Amino acid sequence: MSNRKPFKDEPRPPEDSPAAWFVVLERARRINDFDLAARARRELERLGVKVRYAASRAQQAGGKGVDRE
Repeated sequence: MSNRKPFKDEPRPPEDSPAAWFVVLERARRINDFDLAARARRELERLGVKVRYAASRAQQAGGKGVDRE
């Protein structure tokens, strides 16, 4: 006999889905909706997910968005 817990068939509410909030965060970033992006990050943190973005190489080098090597 297995020691596994039975799988729950109950779906997770959308507000408790990290994947859904990540989609909201990405969309908010693309349309420059900073309030919505902040809310999505707070919700992700509530769910135990920390999101951090690193600057691109072009931004780190002070470029204008063109990555030149």
